[in-house]
Amino acid sequence: MERSVPRIGSWAGLIAVVGIVGYHLSLTALAGQRVSGVIDADAIRTFYGQPIVGILGISQFLVVIPFIIFAVALRETLVPAASGHIRLLATVGVAAAVAEVPIVLTEIAAQAGLVAAVEQGEPVVGLFRFWDVLYNSGMYAIEATWVLAFGLALHAVLGSRSMRWLSVVTATLLGINVFAIWLGIPDAATLPSAVAIAVWLVVASLSLWRAAASPSTAMASAAA
Repeated sequence: MERSVPRIGSWAGLIAVVGIVGYHLSLTALAGQRVSGVIDADAIRTFYGQPIVGILGISQFLVVIPFIIFAVALRETLVPAASGHIRLLATVGVAAAVAEVPIVLTEIAAQAGLVAAVEQGEPVVGLFRFWDVLYNSGMYAIEATWVLAFGLALHAVLGSRSMRWLSVVTATLLGINVFAIWLGIPDAATLPSAVAIAVWLVVASLSLWRAAASPSTAMASAAA
């Protein structure tokens, strides 16, 4: 394994998490608490009546680039000399991560559509519900998949117990969030999963850097 691959993946992962966290913090600071799990047209119009919601989403078009690089580099780091189950986990992880990209692009476009709909006085409830189900239910299942798959593979390769438990806890929180809008769980209650996945991305990125620093040790663990 070339050391440059995990190093590039490590930097890409850190850039991605900064972009993701920065977007959500900026959105909350500038537009207030997002609307989710409701079909209240007035509440939807109030939030999406702020053009900044659509403008900030543009940043996420760029964030998917380092995220893809991170996911592919993670798989390429895990696969060499790995046993069958690690290859399976790494491949499932990258497949789920790549599957998330069109969801992110679609939900960003949907939010821009909601801003435009409010500006033009058009109906918003149907489009909002589409966005809410896609982003605040369906995408959590995809995220839980790649977090758990990559996390267990990293644990097997690097022997990190903290990564194993962090992955299980994060995936569990994300899995619970799949049902949040259907069960009436407040949007604020999903914050722990957001914090957990940000921490997971940082730890996974640092794990890639560790693999670049001592690739022979990492690969020996994988082959064992």
